Order: sequence, then structure tokens, then C-alpha cells
Amino acid sequence: MAEIVSIFVTPIVTTIIDTAASLIKEEFVAIQGVKKEVEKLSSNLITIQAVLKDAEQKQLDPPCDESLRIWLSKLKDAACDAEDILDTFATETFLWKRKQQVRKIRPPISRSKISYKSSVAHMIKEISATFDEIEKEKNKFHLNMSSNGGRPQNLPQTTFFVDTTGVFGRDSDKERLINQMLSNESDVEGDVSVIPIIGMGGLGKTTLAQLIFNDEKVKNHFEFRMWVCVTVDFDFRRILKEMIEFHTEMEYSNNLPTSILVSRFLEFLSGKNFLLVLDDVWTNNYQDWDPLRDILKKGGKGSRVLVTTRTTKVSDIMGTQPPYKLDYLPENECWSLFKKIAFKDCNLRGDLQQELEDIGRQIVGKCNGLPLAVKAMGGLLRGNVDKDEWKKILRHSIWELEKKPSKPGILPALKLSYDHLPSYLKQCFAYCSVFPKAYVFDGKELVKLWMAEAFIQTSRQTSLEETGIEYFNELLMRSFFQRFNIDNKVRYRMHDLFHDLAVSVSTLQCCLVKDKESRDLAEKSRHVSLLCQDLENPTLQIIKKCTKLRTLLLPSEYLKNLGQVLDKMFHSLKYIRVLDLSSSLLSELPSSIEEVKLLRYLDLSRTEIKRLPDSICNLCNLQTLKLLGCLWLFELPKDLGNMVNLHYLELDEMFWFKCQTLPPRVGSLTSLRTLYAFPVSRTSGNGIEELKNMTDLTGTLHISNLENAVNAADAKLNEKESLQKLVLEWSDKDFNQEDEVRAERDLKDLQPHSNLEELALYHFKGSNFPSWMTDGLLQNLVRLTLSHCTKCATLSVGQLHHLRELYIKSMQELQEWQEVQCHSLARLHISNCPKLRKVPDFMPNFRSFEDKEV
Repeated sequence: MAEIVSIFVTPIVTTIIDTAASLIKEEFVAIQGVKKEVEKLSSNLITIQAVLKDAEQKQLDPPCDESLRIWLSKLKDAACDAEDILDTFATETFLWKRKQQVRKIRPPISRSKISYKSSVAHMIKEISATFDEIEKEKNKFHLNMSSNGGRPQNLPQTTFFVDTTGVFGRDSDKERLINQMLSNESDVEGDVSVIPIIGMGGLGKTTLAQLIFNDEKVKNHFEFRMWVCVTVDFDFRRILKEMIEFHTEMEYSNNLPTSILVSRFLEFLSGKNFLLVLDDVWTNNYQDWDPLRDILKKGGKGSRVLVTTRTTKVSDIMGTQPPYKLDYLPENECWSLFKKIAFKDCNLRGDLQQELEDIGRQIVGKCNGLPLAVKAMGGLLRGNVDKDEWKKILRHSIWELEKKPSKPGILPALKLSYDHLPSYLKQCFAYCSVFPKAYVFDGKELVKLWMAEAFIQTSRQTSLEETGIEYFNELLMRSFFQRFNIDNKVRYRMHDLFHDLAVSVSTLQCCLVKDKESRDLAEKSRHVSLLCQDLENPTLQIIKKCTKLRTLLLPSEYLKNLGQVLDKMFHSLKYIRVLDLSSSLLSELPSSIEEVKLLRYLDLSRTEIKRLPDSICNLCNLQTLKLLGCLWLFELPKDLGNMVNLHYLELDEMFWFKCQTLPPRVGSLTSLRTLYAFPVSRTSGNGIEELKNMTDLTGTLHISNLENAVNAADAKLNEKESLQKLVLEWSDKDFNQEDEVRAERDLKDLQPHSNLEELALYHFKGSNFPSWMTDGLLQNLVRLTLSHCTKCATLSVGQLHHLRELYIKSMQELQEWQEVQCHSLARLHISNCPKLRKVPDFMPNFRSFEDKEV
């Protein structure tokens, strides 16, 4: 596959230059005697960076000198090594500075420090010499210098997503299939009716199935519907579990025996009329299909199974009806699809529009009726009004690949679209090859991984998360991801052909290892996924061969056995940034976790872990710590505040419900975006002032034990503009006049930002609400809950034009509710307010009204 690989280096070089520039200013670098080496390395990198844009472009332009690719490959390997060394050194610098702040004086340099000093100096000198050689070699390629230094341009802000509303030319296919499905003629006595849709990759089989699945006639005809993406592995147990989960909208344990799943499925299936879509089926074995068919027979008359596949063999095995062969999209429909994408929001003068349309029609002709290829080309050229660039795409030699059967099966349109991505998007896309085909992506979760790998380059004006979402949306707009909407649930997947492309361009750096599949791991492998249940042997192989590993993912949901390899892993894989240990039989995390100092993403979700070792708090680079579904975890380590780069601390609501107190000094986590609960205490490091500088908090924040707040204004809630839900709670113990006065003062000082959407007050001890509540200052408020505010006699919520839900409970003294216009209110719930006799007349839009004990 060497012919189709393009090598991208610019993002890594840019990152190293930034790291080196930061290190040069540090006192620790001078103490270690490596300042000159870091400066020399930085100088070489800046010189190389200036010509990288031209080098990366020339490798794509035929004919390309193979020696240029070799130079780029050598540069990329050296850059990755340099990034590892400098990141390690930067981490040591940070830890040294933190010790200085604690001790206030510089400790004497010990013998071990001298040893470390010579080791670091040697590594930096070695890598600097390598870049000396690489920098000299560049001159023979006569590369042109770039003006922007290889930094990413601002991405276009786009709202365009490819979904079913943008489908062209499939109406007749949809109607024919729906008529066939709903006809009694499709019934098969004693069997379930299976209709296969057959067609090559990229034709739109899944999109057609989705159109059918979401059609109103289909929804009304079947008692229930299910959708499962099957892919290459036709795993009966997994398919059955996903069918149940789709129907019940609940997650089921991976440990449930197959017999229990069958019994559960038959509880709701037996005798019922259903539609099941099995998307992307590849099996050619009757024995794979028979167990599923046997239980589907138990369904009611008129049930249907719609199968999408590329192979006639699947149709022969599974089909009971003649297969529906999906044809190429007619050229006029291809043009309509291309035009909608490429010319969206374009206002062009008539002659230029016509010229671009003439060229565009020729490009569409080269897509050979494949909607996926048309979308890729439309996304590539969208917003580009340079006719010379369009001609360049039209005349590109890559279209010749399709005429050569010996070449890899990558569609030229897709490869061309990839080649024209900026380098920083190329690495994000290539990284996705570590996930299996048909993997369901969550955009925000993928961004966390890109952050951990330092793929995201951002300015001070935007956060890493915001820029990462822009990256994802740009790839989505160009059809590298596909947006699926099944029953109003938005999900993202990568088409198989784009996944094949990702695998081909990621070369040896990314590797996916499956059970019963021998694939040698290379020394250059830096990103690895294991789709195995027994992880011990492949992990030992990784430890032995892949000492430069940066990513280890376990993307399957099945329980996995790691054996006893973790301690060895932590001592061996010094450069790992992403570690996924989720859904494994892990009950204890070794204290040697602190050895992986560069770790930025750690997932321990759905493990049996009971406590986290204190040493985990030495991971000063950690950005994401996922602890979802850890049922036996009841506390967090005491030095959590040391993890100053933590952005995401993810725990279930149940953990926060059980949590009585947080470790001290969580206010040091100024980058944290998720902190579900904060119990206020009067002990040092647990006061409400800890929230002061946590301005990036998002989602829900539940502040409890507010009677312990010394100065509530220190929380600075009015500066937390990304908070969506705020819960303010006092304890329910008895209180006196002094408590009442203090509660009113505190609530006044706890005014949130006007972006807030949900507010809840529990056990407020005051008699009067502050003006920011009564004057309607929270104009974005959608839901308001007032519970056990037992002293308040008067209620006013002001003019809240977006308020839809209002809950009032156990306000014993509430008598008067001031008249106010609140036409958006759709739900009002009042309970246990014995003195309230009247509510305002503001309910024209009510859909639901619950009135208990009024």
C-alpha cells in the first residue's frame, strides 16, 4: 500500500517547537546543562518547519521523488522521538518547580540527579544530532519556504451534516422496498421474512435502510423496530444483546448468559410484529445465522428482517425474498448531491458559477455513481471558488488507480479528499484506524483522545475542546464521518471504505489486534487497540516490542482479563499517553501507575476497583480520568488537587450521592470541566472558595451543606458561564434566626451566570428570595425547582420567557404567588404547600398539570 501513503509531519514539528520554546525559559534546563542543546534543536526544527508545507505537497504531486518520502518518514520518526523526550523533560521540569514551591529553597543536586542529568543531556544531544542531519538533507529537495509556519488556519464554522434529509435519487428504491415489506406476499410460513439489499460499498445501502426505518408508514405498521450494525463478526450473543438494548433503551451487562438474553428477548418478541435491520452483514456461514433465525421465528406474522450486504453469499444464506440490488446513483442525482454540498452558501457571478459547474460535472462523472465518492468530492471543494484548483482535482493522476486492478481497493475520490486535508486533520483521521469497523463514535469522547495525543493546535482565544469539535465537524462535513439518526438518537460512524483508507494511511503507527488473528506488532507501533478477551499475552508482546507506545485501547465491551501485566507495563511503557483499562477484571491499580508520567487519558470504567492509589495524583499531565460504573469505589485519593491538568473527572451520580467529602484543594484543578458535586466543609481546603477559579465547569454542579459557607461570594458562580444546571442545597437540620439571615445573604451571593438553564434549591432557610431570582435575571432558565424552602411566604419568578417546567414542593409557608407572564410554561408540579390557595393565570400552553395537596 506504499503507493497511497502520504506522510504528515507539520503538526508534530509545530508541537515540539512550542515545547522547546517553553523549556528554554526554564531554570531547570540550565541546571541540567542542556539549554544549548534544546536551543539548537529548536533552531533546526524552525528551519525544517518553514519548508514542510511544500514538502508535504510535493509528495502528492506526480512524479514524486521517492527520496523525499524517505526524508519525510525519517523526519516523522525523529519528531515523534523528540516529542517523547521533550515531553518527559518538560514533566520533570514541572515536578521540580512544584518541589521548589513546597520547599522554598533549592535542594542540593544529588548523585541520582547527576545521573539523570547526564541521561537527559545524552538523549537530547542524540536527537539534536539526528535533526542536524535531517536539516542538511532537506537542501537537496529545493523546497520552498512557507509563510504561515505550518500552523492551522481558522476552520470554517459549519452546520452542514450529511443526513437523510440530503439524500438524492433513492425515493423509488425506498418506495419499492417499503411496498415489498408491507405486503402480505412477503410472509413466509414457519419462517421469518428476510429481504437483503445488495450493493458495493459506497452506494448508500445503509442510508436507504435508514430512510425505510424512519418512514412513518413503517413506524405505524410494526409494533416495534430494532437496528443492529453487524459487520464482519456475526456474533449471535452481541447481536441479541444489542437488539434487546435497542428495544428497551437500557444497557445490559456483558456477563449475562446467552440463555438469559434469549429468555429476555422472547418476553417482548414472542408473537409481536417487528422490523429488524441487520446492517453491513458479511457472514458466509449458515451456522452463524441459524441460532438468530430460530428465535426470530417466534415473532408475529408480518415481521421483517432487512439486511444490507455487499455479497450475494449473504443473500443466499439469509434471504427468504429475492435480493434488492441497489444500482449506481444516476448521474443527474449525483450532480444534485454534489451541487448541494459544493455550492452551499456560495454567491458567485454567473460566468464563474457556470465554469465551476462544467468542471464539477466532469468530476462527478469520475465518481462512477457512488454517493460516498460524490459527497467526498463535494466536501473537498465546498467553499473553494478557484477554478484552477478544481481543474487540478479533475486532472489528478489518482483517478487512474481505479483502472488498475492491482492497486489497493481505495476509492480515488476518497484518497483525493484525504490528500487535501490539512496535516492536523490528517493525523486525527488516521488515528481512527485503531477503532474497529462500524464503531459508534461520540464526537466529544474522540476529542478527548485527540487532546491526549496533542493533535489539537489551538490559540488562546479558544479552548482545546472547542477547537477539537471544530476538527470533528470539519471531518464530518467532508463525509469522513457519517451522522446517523435512528429514532432521534444521533450517532456517528465511519463508512467501511473510509475506515479502509484510515488503515492504509496510518501505516505501521496504528495497529488493531483481534482474537485468533496473528498480526505482528512493529517497533514503530505507537497506537494499538486490542479486541481480545484474554489480554495478558498480547500485552506482554506490546511491552516487549512497542517501547514507544502512546495509545492502548480496549474498544470492545466484553469483560477482559489483564492478568498480572500492569506493573510491568507501567515500568516499561514510559511514553504512553492514552490507556484504556475499562471493562476489565481489574480490582487494584498498582502504585507504579505514577511511572507513566506522560499519561493524559486513563479509563478505568466498569472495573472492580475499590480505591485509587495515592501515587496516581503524581500524574500531573492527566487530562481525563474516567471512573464510570466503578460500583465499589467510594472515595477519591487525598492529593487529587495535584492533578492540575485534569479536565474531566467522570463518575456516576451514585458515587456523588455517596460522597460525603472531597479531597482538599480541588480548587487547584482550574482546568476541570466536570465536577458534579461539591459538599462544602469548614475544614481547610474544602471551603466554598475552592470553586473560585474553576471557571470552565460545565454540565451540573451540586453544592451541598451550604450552611458551612463562610463567604459564599467566593464561589464566583456568576463567572461560570458554561454551567447548565446548578443545585444549591442546605442541610435539613433545625435552624435559628441567625441561620435564616445568613442563608439569605449567601443565596444573594450565589447568583449564577445568566446562561444557566436549570436551577434547583433545597432546604433554603431564608424567608425571601434574592432579586436575581424574583426579577427574572436568568433569562435562559428552562427548569426551576424549589423544594423544602419552608420559610418563604411569597413567590415571584419574574419574566422568564423560556421557563417550561416549574416544581414547587413542601413550601409550608407559601401563601402568595405574584402575577407574572410566563407563557412558555408547559409543566407545573405543586405538592405539600398547604397555605397556597391560588396560582397565577399564566398557563395557556400547559400540556401537563400535576396538583397534589394544594
